[in-house]
Amino acid sequence: MYNTLDTIVQSLSKEEVRFFKLFLKRTNNKNRKDVDLFDYIRKTKGDFNTKNILKKLKTNPNNYYQIKNRLYHELNNSMVWQYIWKDKQSKSFSFVLLSRVYKNKGELELSFHYLKKAEKEAIDSELYEVLSIIYSEIIHLSHELLSVDVDHYIELKRNNIKILSEIDEMDLLLAKIMYDIKTKQNFGKSDGSLVKLIKTKYAKISKEKNLVNSPRFRIRLFKMYSRLLLQERDYQSLEKFLIESYNEFGKDKLFDRSNHNEKLTLLTYLSNCLYKTKKYKQSLKYSEELLSGMKEYDYFLHDKYLFYYYNILVLNYAKTDKKKALDYLNKASRSEVIKKLPSYNAFIYLNRSLIYYYEDNFKESHKNISRLIMQEDFLLLDKSFQLKILITQLMIKTLVSNENLNDKIIILKSDYKSLLLEENYIREKKMIDLILKKIHSDNIEAEKEYLLSIMSDADSEDIDIISFNLWIKENIK
Repeated sequence: MYNTLDTIVQSLSKEEVRFFKLFLKRTNNKNRKDVDLFDYIRKTKGDFNTKNILKKLKTNPNNYYQIKNRLYHELNNSMVWQYIWKDKQSKSFSFVLLSRVYKNKGELELSFHYLKKAEKEAIDSELYEVLSIIYSEIIHLSHELLSVDVDHYIELKRNNIKILSEIDEMDLLLAKIMYDIKTKQNFGKSDGSLVKLIKTKYAKISKEKNLVNSPRFRIRLFKMYSRLLLQERDYQSLEKFLIESYNEFGKDKLFDRSNHNEKLTLLTYLSNCLYKTKKYKQSLKYSEELLSGMKEYDYFLHDKYLFYYYNILVLNYAKTDKKKALDYLNKASRSEVIKKLPSYNAFIYLNRSLIYYYEDNFKESHKNISRLIMQEDFLLLDKSFQLKILITQLMIKTLVSNENLNDKIIILKSDYKSLLLEENYIREKKMIDLILKKIHSDNIEAEKEYLLSIMSDADSEDIDIISFNLWIKENIK
């Protein structure tokens, strides 16, 4: 429980800490050891041992075990009480639980009363999964409460099952798209069969008025189609679709706390898409809307999207104002939220390297990308991403010095041998071969022409950390 307890304590925002302290005041016990333990864990940030804690709390191991458990349960209770009425789904579930309590007490009318309240919350927020549970509860209750019109609720459940089936099908497609994006982000586009399937599904659902008029389904359709366009790297169409969706959703007042994550996702996509289409001012404009959205509902999803906000700023300013890009990158590097991310070092060092690269400061660029590679968590990155970074390091290193480059390439080809044998990595293999021949002053015309022909300049700029095509044109004469 040590790690779990420490993780919970360190994850709390200032508002959550304040609420927890107030929550504990519901009891009159002023000398609570669990509060002392809570303050100690926050202060030490996990850097402690049992001996130090026992001394601090002035207690023995047996009592300490009880104190730790009490703190764990009180923290969980506090988080539940703080958020249960803010979230529609949690609110609906709480009514279901109350219904079960009163059913077990034999208060069947009260039980039905709370199930009706749960149903209203679920219908208002289109919580079809929760509705399925509620209708099952009502049908079971009808066995004892004869005033319940069981046929009515059986029909409602059947209709709900049909809707859930559509949702599940869309979610499976979305999962497939996301997997495809992750596994094929380095090369080409999605396979044709998946694209055809999604387009067919999108066209079918778009004609079903009962679904299209549903806010939840409209957002689902948005997620499906935007990811399809993203997968296809059709940024012009994606930009148009995202702007139209954002304006329509706002006009129809579709956004609320229950789908706030989707709103912030849309703004993140839109900002990044505008960056891809080189509309940097517009991208920054929507990044500020993202920041405003992150502050809504008492900073509900602020920490989740903080990285994406800084990433957008760094990307745009790297193209328009490199000093600002470094300033924002340094600001992000000091953020406790961003420091906790597994991708922290990759984000900081890789972006620093790129900013210096585009300033023609190749020594600093190489220094930062080399620092990234030396980090322990570099090996936790996806293998394909590791390979991209290492090739980028070679590209930068050739502009600084050829010293030890030959050895680096030999090690790289050995460590990533199985990956480089795959057909999807032919560009990466040819790029390594080109760099190797370049440092030995061999004839590289064949590799050069092949690499420039296999992919367009635009696609190369999109998928490479540093565009292979642009680097070749600038450095291979």
